[in-house]
Amino acid sequence: MSDTVEQKSSRVRQALRLERPDRLPCGDMAWIEYRPDVYHLGQPEFLPPPGEVGVSRDGKRRFTRDGGVWAVDAKEKYRDYTDVLNADLAQFEPERVDQTMLSAMAQIVANAARKSFPAPMHYGTLITRATIEFGWEPFLIAAALDPQRFGRVLDRFGEASLAVATGWAQTDGVELVTIHDDIAGTRGPLMSPTWCREYVFPWYRRLFGAIHGTGRKVLYVSDGNYAAVLDDILATGADGLYIESSSMNPGEFMRRAGRDKLFLIKTDSRVIDFGTPGDVRRELAALRELHGEFPGMMIYRGGGNPRAGNAEAFDRFYRELLVYE
Repeated sequence: MSDTVEQKSSRVRQALRLERPDRLPCGDMAWIEYRPDVYHLGQPEFLPPPGEVGVSRDGKRRFTRDGGVWAVDAKEKYRDYTDVLNADLAQFEPERVDQTMLSAMAQIVANAARKSFPAPMHYGTLITRATIEFGWEPFLIAAALDPQRFGRVLDRFGEASLAVATGWAQTDGVELVTIHDDIAGTRGPLMSPTWCREYVFPWYRRLFGAIHGTGRKVLYVSDGNYAAVLDDILATGADGLYIESSSMNPGEFMRRAGRDKLFLIKTDSRVIDFGTPGDVRRELAALRELHGEFPGMMIYRGGGNPRAGNAEAFDRFYRELLVYE
């Protein structure tokens, strides 16, 4: 029998209070977004075979089974970094926090709350929004060669993100707002910590402050290994942190961040996709040990193409190791 909405929500709320529930919450939240057509690239139109790249019907997007969705048409408009620096900022007009926005958000929350704990996520915040709008190469070169001019572009994205975050923070039924911004790859931050301190982290403080101002909590999400700027992220006031286990060791990262934080952990995609059932068990056993140390933990299963038997092993060992009732 599947868990009820009440059971899922109760576990998440206990984690938010840094109390260990009767099991390690796993997939208990429903991610919801406002205007994903603007702030996200959406879902793949189909799942391509493992190792292959799918192409959208209009030819403007590419996607893989576990690599997300990305645009390939940005270069039609932004051929190089000068096009990025000369972009018309009026096209990125910030949202208005008004009744239209709040009513739309309230309906999104109500729909999600029928199945799981609703968790608003703002995906295209600053860096991620730049990759969506401009493509990787033009964006990165612009940021490196003329950071001050590019900073004005980021400020425009920051204003838009602040409006969305403020709207979610004012919506009934919202207890946790997730701010997503991919600032790192598997080997570390994409830009220098100094650059981020100048152009990125001040906006995080404003975003998180707006959410805290109405009593909600903030979960910060970035893929990759952002341990080099962990102290900076903590200083912005994030209540929770995301850990991609294929990029960072959860235990080491969590001990640095502290027991007063909420943690959302994506289990190691390499284990589920390429490992053995024994590897799956060892990973979940390690998470059980960490849950004894860090009560504010939640997880979801990584991987996009589990090796034969591993998905079943994950479910079995989760029940054996991480359900305490």
